Amino acid sequence: MKKLLTIAALLFTTQAFCQGQFQKETAGSLGYVSGHVMQLAQAIPADKYAWSPQAGVRTVAQVYAHIISANYFFASKLGAKIPEGVKMETLEKDLKTKDAIATELKRSYDLVINAIKTTPDASLPNKVEFPFPGEFTSMSAILIVVAHSNEHLGQLIAYARMNKITPPWSENQ
Repeated sequence: MKKLLTIAALLFTTQAFCQGQFQKETAGSLGYVSGHVMQLAQAIPADKYAWSPQAGVRTVAQVYAHIISANYFFASKLGAKIPEGVKMETLEKDLKTKDAIATELKRSYDLVINAIKTTPDASLPNKVEFPFPGEFTSMSAILIVVAHSNEHLGQLIAYARMNKITPPWSENQ
């Protein structure tokens, strides 16, 4: 009986310790990626924000606006309130200057990272409706926003390098 109680206590403590672990780790991962995205936003000169690799492909400014829009979208799916004055329908067209993009980029990452951190474990399996096909949960939304930021960080690194801009974190390597 004593062994059974010891095992039960150990399992209970392990479970209690892991509460919110997924949220902590994904918020940490997104925080790391967002740092790189924002550093690159500062490293790219304002006159390059209108640059695109070819016609019909997003400009630097449009990629950043897309990231911001996605951050707000996923944060809202996790229960966060989109800040006053943000117009999701026109966000990608409204954000044009480097300064405006930098401000909104930080605000959008702060919102989505906080939404991830405050998502209760019990709501992770809750269904979330997206405007694209598939079945998704709150956990899916968290994983998608992390993957999304990584995807566009890679795109922005390529854009920067095509313009002979070295990402700040790899300058001395």
